[in-house]
Amino acid sequence: MKVLSPGFTLFMKRYRIGFVAAAIIIIALFELSFGMASGSIVDFMKNDIVRPAYNIVLIFLSAFMFLIAIISYPKIYKFKILLSAYALLAFFICYLIVSNTTGSSIGIGDFKVDFWRDASRFTLKFLISVLSLNFLATVLVQSTMNYNKGKNIALTVFFINMAVCFFVFVLIEGNYFLDRTTKTGFIKFAGDFVDMFNHYALPVNFIMFIAMAVLSVFNIEEEHNYGSIIMALASLNFYLLIPLILNPNGVGYYKFKLMLPVMAIIIIIGIFVHWMSCLHHKAHYDPLLKIYNRQHMDSIISGEEDVRLGSNFSVLMCDIDHFKDVNDTYGHAAGDEVLFRIAQIIRDTSLPEGVVCRYGGEEIIVFLRDKTDDEALSKAEKIRKAVKKESVRYKNKTIKVTMSIGLASTKKGLESFKKMIKTADDNVYKAKKRGRDRVVAG
Repeated sequence: MKVLSPGFTLFMKRYRIGFVAAAIIIIALFELSFGMASGSIVDFMKNDIVRPAYNIVLIFLSAFMFLIAIISYPKIYKFKILLSAYALLAFFICYLIVSNTTGSSIGIGDFKVDFWRDASRFTLKFLISVLSLNFLATVLVQSTMNYNKGKNIALTVFFINMAVCFFVFVLIEGNYFLDRTTKTGFIKFAGDFVDMFNHYALPVNFIMFIAMAVLSVFNIEEEHNYGSIIMALASLNFYLLIPLILNPNGVGYYKFKLMLPVMAIIIIIGIFVHWMSCLHHKAHYDPLLKIYNRQHMDSIISGEEDVRLGSNFSVLMCDIDHFKDVNDTYGHAAGDEVLFRIAQIIRDTSLPEGVVCRYGGEEIIVFLRDKTDDEALSKAEKIRKAVKKESVRYKNKTIKVTMSIGLASTKKGLESFKKMIKTADDNVYKAKKRGRDRVVAG
């Protein structure tokens, strides 16, 4: 059996594929259960006691989802969480309103407010489509945002969602059942729009779903990706559309109803996991260099943080040559820019085997999984050459630096960790004494 490559395994871990896999398993189990007992499930959902209880459950889950999103936002400033929570809240509110409206028509001239006489479940298909559009926007937007700005944008999106849905439901779908043969203008357009939307709902949503899948892969956040949670929700959302198209006035509607609480539970779990991951990441992350900090390194050494180094691994101690001269010549802001760029080069070059941490000052330490001796030396040389080749631009100035690297390897696992770090650190000083811009192993 072929073992997955380290690069693919790292990608799956960063993407958090588990959420998407869980959504697919839920859909499969749900289809199996519904196929075996669809009649009993539908009868249960039609029960006079179950119907109001269902609404209460959905309201509670929606409120809880919104609450944890609001609480988590000022802690981690993750705008994607807030935006997706507001979008889902609008979705649930609109659904509860249109699904619990009494059957009495209201008319103003030729206009009819009559969306409970649903045209092939148009209202539900439209809600699904609007939610898909929101999910697509969530994948695209920046992850972190200023508290007040993010809150205001998310609130604006919420009201836009509500306004669009009710405009369509009241002024367009509500007039679907009028006789269009004698009508012109907006009344005829309203009915025609519903027919056209029902016809193209599936391909339009499929295109949005594929776009989300592709974009979520290319917008993976550092170590705490939220795009996979959106894809899990998008998978459930797209699945809801299919039974509504195949059987809009039969079991398709009840599949839709049963899956809504599941979507709420998925995002509640997703937000909570993402929140905890971000807090852990924040505690172990260097905000300037966008790599792990000394605390994370200490956690690796103590064994608290399992990065699966195994028995055979190497340690690289990387130190920028004459970094004090960079600060003295160009200023500390320029020095910070150089540090950042060099840290990114080291991180990118070290992947997928490398775990990169800031050791202190301009020193960066790299733990290389399954790399010893010649392989580690080759990786260290690759890092050194990449740093030397880089030109850092700062205020129309070009800054070039070199790097000295100390290397230490082991086949004894974590028991020789502290000794390895000291050896790697000693080798950095040897590299500097021998003229800098070189790798010394030993």
